[in-house]
Amino acid sequence: MPVKQIHAVEAFRNYLRFGKVRYYLDILFYLQKRQTHDIKRSIGLSLRECKFLLQAKVSPSCSLVSIQRQLYIPSSTAAWLAERLVKKGYLTRKQNPRNRREVILDLSRRGDQILLRVEKHFFTPEVSEKLMATSDALVAQIEDSIKTLCQLYGSEIRD
Repeated sequence: MPVKQIHAVEAFRNYLRFGKVRYYLDILFYLQKRQTHDIKRSIGLSLRECKFLLQAKVSPSCSLVSIQRQLYIPSSTAAWLAERLVKKGYLTRKQNPRNRREVILDLSRRGDQILLRVEKHFFTPEVSEKLMATSDALVAQIEDSIKTLCQLYGSEIRD
């Protein structure tokens, strides 16, 4: 067998070693897609909008930049989401008096009410208990593993 074919066969074998990982990632993708659909149908918000509102809730009077960094989204996406959520009445926006270029975001009363609906439908006691029981060390281990997998596939990951 020519050397190129041997390398190709080895490459395919090594690729197939990650079959179970890809299977689990497919399951995660499906679950995320289903949850996105369920949230959109029952609450009228996208999953991204929900995450944005949740971040604003856990970090009151935070800057747009801090939400953007916490959610790992581009600044243009963060600005677009903030504008959309302000227009829907879920967020309030004001200028930082100490830094006029900085935008400060807070959850409005309406935003708080919609998050109560999200909590009721999607953060069941069982889910909340599992999330609370997951240690920070395990979360870090999962993050590192997925980051390594992304790098194996040639993706540059910036933290």
